[in-house]
Amino acid sequence: MRNVRYLFLVLLVSLAAGCASTASSPSAGPGRSPSTAADPPPTPASPQSPLVGAYYSDWFPSNSIQGTLRQHLVPAQGTDPTQVNSADPSTAEAAIAQASRSGVSFFALDWWPSRAAQNQNVDAFLRAKNLGDIKFCMFYETWDLGFDPRLESTQVNPQMEATFDANLLQFARRYFSNPSYLRVAGRPVVVLYLTRTLTGDVGGMISGARRVLASHGYDPYLIGDEVYWRTTAETPFFGPNWLTQTPQVSRITLFDAITGYSLYVGDANDLLAPSDDFVGAYPGQTHIVQDETGLYRRYSAATLGSVPVIPDVTPGENTRGVRLSVDEPAEPRRWLPGQPAGSTLQNFLWQIAKPVLDPRAPIVFTTTWNEWNEDTAIQPVGGTPTAKDNSPTGSAYTQGFTYGGEGSSDLGAIRDFVAVAWGQVCDSSGRPLVGADVAAVRNGIDVSTARTDSRGWYLLRRTSATAGLLVITGSGAGRPVITSASTAIRVDFGH
Repeated sequence: MRNVRYLFLVLLVSLAAGCASTASSPSAGPGRSPSTAADPPPTPASPQSPLVGAYYSDWFPSNSIQGTLRQHLVPAQGTDPTQVNSADPSTAEAAIAQASRSGVSFFALDWWPSRAAQNQNVDAFLRAKNLGDIKFCMFYETWDLGFDPRLESTQVNPQMEATFDANLLQFARRYFSNPSYLRVAGRPVVVLYLTRTLTGDVGGMISGARRVLASHGYDPYLIGDEVYWRTTAETPFFGPNWLTQTPQVSRITLFDAITGYSLYVGDANDLLAPSDDFVGAYPGQTHIVQDETGLYRRYSAATLGSVPVIPDVTPGENTRGVRLSVDEPAEPRRWLPGQPAGSTLQNFLWQIAKPVLDPRAPIVFTTTWNEWNEDTAIQPVGGTPTAKDNSPTGSAYTQGFTYGGEGSSDLGAIRDFVAVAWGQVCDSSGRPLVGADVAAVRNGIDVSTARTDSRGWYLLRRTSATAGLLVITGSGAGRPVITSASTAIRVDFGH
């Protein structure tokens, strides 16, 4: 059963010619029927809905050569989303426009220590004309400093520390002053990928980088990628590749918050991970909700709650298009048979992210915006729904699950999670109004406010005070653009 339902739509009228207000509409709700699903346990109410961020890959079209699931679907799915040019600012502009109107608050931009040419695409992203409509932060590929796949670890050494210091100082000088840079408690955010593989003098590496940045006046908010079913022991007792289910507290406490890039269970034979999930099953038929919420809570408890844990959710995952021989099971995008695209992400948001959300770091990560090689993208995509692929069996890539034609279903799930209402504001001639103020009013009090973006779209976020009858109002350019009676919706949060 869902935590939020729209009980009725009182009135919805046009704002102006060619431009209408759009309020969230009734939905079937996530996952199972009320008789088989339980509400997540109540959590302390946040002042407003969390920020949802998506990991943004900037390696296209070159990375499409590695392979994608979509390249194998039958019938062919039309334009391949991996053929866009990450070096073209218009690619970023399209992504920002889609994200802004759908509740994605920021992108974590991929950056590799060893890929100077690819990293220039970050600057191309920042040349997007509508950059002001979204926030961004840096997503640093820590493992690229020297990951050893034989040992499943990244051993810290002086050269690695020097590179790390220099890279973070480069971020600080080049990006932190940007008005769109994401901050938590006023501090610029940097996400560090696969810190759970770091061994050796990790404390010296992280604290050393903090000292270097502090000497130049910077105080970054570092988020470590630590949460996973198994992690590399920081101080191995049984060899340098010792893996453990125990959260590594001495490493975790080096960070301001921790997350898990993806909790996808790729290896069904891994004794340190749940083995019954995603093997020929829909997520709603498995224990994945209990497994993932339990894992997040275990990592929080490991530090007695001193380090905030930020949940990460996916729309599904299918790596078979890029590494079929590894035979990782597909995690379908539909929660249960017969349910629509987007239902997996919808359930993960409400049943995993919401219960474990920490109000000290009110963020939910989404893996990913556009990582099509592993098919974790929420980026809108066309095509025709199909379970057939071009393998000899017709299902080696899809494993019999339906893909294609998802459209904006995943963005719809995010928007429903964070927003109480949304729409576009135009003037009398139908031109979008930029910077118009919009509010949700309850009993004469503004309980959620927003300002339209560069294309006139607004999104009113859920708050702890938005239950009940809301009237959507607004003004722009010194004149009303939404009358006080234009839109009213009733919202019941259930808690």
